[in-house]
Amino acid sequence: MHRKSIHETYAVFMNFFRPARAHAFRAWFPEIDQGISVLDVGGTLWWWSRLRPMGAKLTIVNLDDRHKSLIELAGYTFVAADGRRLPFSDKEFDLVFSNSVIEHVGDRDSQMRFANEMLRVGKSIYCQTPNRWFPIEPHLIALFLHWLPFTLARRLVRYGSIWGLVTRPSQEQIDDLLSSIRLLSLREVRRLFGGCTVRAERIFGLAKSFVVERRVALMEKP
Repeated sequence: MHRKSIHETYAVFMNFFRPARAHAFRAWFPEIDQGISVLDVGGTLWWWSRLRPMGAKLTIVNLDDRHKSLIELAGYTFVAADGRRLPFSDKEFDLVFSNSVIEHVGDRDSQMRFANEMLRVGKSIYCQTPNRWFPIEPHLIALFLHWLPFTLARRLVRYGSIWGLVTRPSQEQIDDLLSSIRLLSLREVRRLFGGCTVRAERIFGLAKSFVVERRVALMEKP
């Protein structure tokens, strides 16, 4: 199989879980359709093409500029920047959004800088990240591998995960992917985003991922 097929596999899971997440997001932030300014840190057009926010002034920040033309064609703004060092002033955006990004930005200090930047530039924030203690690792689509030591997990990924079976990665690619992911526990999420609401997205009673929300009293434009 070719590498693209893993994205088709991911799409099955995303199409199952993300509509419910989008519904909850819109219920929490109904002003998304009232012309507020939104910053998506580390995102692409995928989420917004499905949510279809009417009137929101959306800026998408990403180090990868491959989606720049599509984002701008959709009428949004693209900025090439690092989420740990955002080129914006304090509270510049009504809402700062991030979906499944903070687990990819590096070590604990990098994650702290990422969280602090979201809190700094946003009046309200929304940040989603997978739960480290959910038994299925969402990037590999594998049971329990993310709980194993790196030296053992790297040897099992090739035949012990959907990602490994579909993409047939080299050992170097496996090591690069494993090294790029640092999943968070509930305690770590609460420490990173002190003072924010943290709720769990559950499946079969287990917390699959966490959603951090901070909402100011008024987001509407005058």
